[in-house]
Amino acid sequence: MSLSSPPSTSPPSSSPPSSSPPLGPAQPPLPLFLVGPRVYACGTCRTHLTSHDDIISKSFHGRTGRAYLFDSAVNVNMGPPADRLLITGLHSVCDIFCVRCRAIVGWTYIRAYEQSQQYKEGKFILEKSRVRLEECSEFQKPTGVSSQDNWRKRTMSWGDSDAGTVYEYGAAKAPRADGDV
Repeated sequence: MSLSSPPSTSPPSSSPPSSSPPLGPAQPPLPLFLVGPRVYACGTCRTHLTSHDDIISKSFHGRTGRAYLFDSAVNVNMGPPADRLLITGLHSVCDIFCVRCRAIVGWTYIRAYEQSQQYKEGKFILEKSRVRLEECSEFQKPTGVSSQDNWRKRTMSWGDSDAGTVYEYGAAKAPRADGDV
C-alpha cells in the first residue's frame, strides 16, 4: 500500500523557485572597523570599540580602576540590566561584552535614578585595564574634509622659507590673542 499526500488546496505560486542555497545557522555579523588616528579596542582581541573623539570624561572608576565615559560604542553585546549602587548613586546598568571574544569591557547606563546623573543614560563606560588605545601614525586626512570636521590646518616652520602644511586631527580650538591656533 502506498501513501500519497492529499492534493494541495493553495493556489499555484507564480514566482519562480528560489535558487539560493538553504539557510544554515546564523553567522555573527562582522565587527565594524573604525577609521581614525586613535581608536579604543578590546584589550583581549583588539576589536574596535569606540573612537577617542567620543570620550566625554576620563574621571570615572570601574571595577578594575580607571574608566572612561564614552558617548557611543560599537562591536559590543549587552548583558541583562541590573540595578547597582555606584559611587554616584543608584543606576540601572548592563555589562557590555566584546562581540568577538566575549570579554567584559565595561557597562552602559540604562537609567540613572538621580536627576543630576541622568546625563549618563545611554552612555558607555569602558574600563581602562580592559581596552587598549590604538594609534595610527599613518592616518591621512581624507579628501574633501570640511573645516567643521576635527581637522586643523597647521603650518610648520623651522626657519626656512619652504614651510610645510600639516593637518592635525583633534577638536578645534579657538584662536589665541596672538593669532596661534
